[in-house]
Amino acid sequence: MAMKFSQVLLKDELLRHGSVMFIASLVTNTLNYVYQVYMGRALGPEQYGIFGALFAIFYMIGVISQTLSTAATNFVSKFIAEGKEIGFFVLGAIKRVAIIGLTLALLFLLASKSIASLLKIHDAEPVVVLAFIIFLAWVAPINGGVLRGLKRFFAMGMLNVSNAFFKLVSGIAFVTLGYGVTGALLGVALGTLVALFISFFLIAPYIRRSSYEPSFNFSAFYSYSAPVMLAMFCFSVPANLDVVLAKYFFSAREAGLYTSASVLGKIIFFFPSAIYAVMFPMIAEIHARGEDTSIVLKRSLAYASLLSGSVVAAYLLFPHLVVILFGSRYVEALPLVGPYGLAMLFFSLSVIILNYHLAVRNMRYVALFAGFTFLEIFLLLVFHSSPLAMVEVLLFANLALLIASLAYTWRAGIPERSALL
Repeated sequence: MAMKFSQVLLKDELLRHGSVMFIASLVTNTLNYVYQVYMGRALGPEQYGIFGALFAIFYMIGVISQTLSTAATNFVSKFIAEGKEIGFFVLGAIKRVAIIGLTLALLFLLASKSIASLLKIHDAEPVVVLAFIIFLAWVAPINGGVLRGLKRFFAMGMLNVSNAFFKLVSGIAFVTLGYGVTGALLGVALGTLVALFISFFLIAPYIRRSSYEPSFNFSAFYSYSAPVMLAMFCFSVPANLDVVLAKYFFSAREAGLYTSASVLGKIIFFFPSAIYAVMFPMIAEIHARGEDTSIVLKRSLAYASLLSGSVVAAYLLFPHLVVILFGSRYVEALPLVGPYGLAMLFFSLSVIILNYHLAVRNMRYVALFAGFTFLEIFLLLVFHSSPLAMVEVLLFANLALLIASLAYTWRAGIPERSALL
């Protein structure tokens, strides 16, 4: 049996690289959830609700910035398939992105008092720290996208683990010293900064040895990034906006309870990230060669369903996990855990399909994905009578998105209708 599995592993590139990324993601997410659980216990429901809202804003902006990572991966994969060097592209992209990130951080900094007031936060200091994190979150993705395009998945995994480790250690230290929510966010900043330095070290050889300097028009990079940015916005909003709205609509305690359920739900959402991290450059490179990509999509959906489905089953059977992890103060969050996890399962499978269409540069699907996202935002704004009502909106909206995504992909037949699902 072990011999047969090893043979399958060697033959299946998606499974081989996916296993590396899954192990790295497992370690990373374990560290991330230890971080979240510690903050939930150390800060208490009221302060944790504040932290959850600010962290959700960071994550939404961070995921949107993954536009740059996705675009970098796509172009690097294309250059590799064509036998070209990549140093000229990497340097040009980093310079342009740094300017964008600095501009956004300054705008966020200027609006810090207004943001703090909107979220009913008495001290704007955590929002100021968040502005610095936003700058880092816009610079780091280029380096990660380059490594992904080069299929250096082990290096990517170690980078993610380093980020999570330093975030956890420094975050605990700052909170223990009494810095509260600001300290928790300082941990995020330090972890991101360390990972950024490591990523520059990893890609430096590709930059130094590149003598190929074509007259590359970066407008192609921007034109690809524009619809991808919309896709990443729609990718980040359903998984994070609800936490911000919970902080706005509900009491501090209810918002903290909702945040604890969402943290558990994000496990389902993050698990398949190892799959589409590997799937994307594979499909982009195969598509650039004009070959059939459908089998990779089929396997990606199967592996993601297996990973996320097993976690959802655990949540449905053992919702008391929220109490075990966060403590008895979070017992009222029990009814939210199972439905929230199921909603994230539906959404994570839709994200697999989203990454597939982005890899083959089919931007029509982005419009469909965006339509459901804006519908979900509307429903959350209308139906928020209780935390459970918001979870039900996520559940039904994400199920509808998955059904529509599967139907669209089947009918589009990219590249072969019969081989897709």
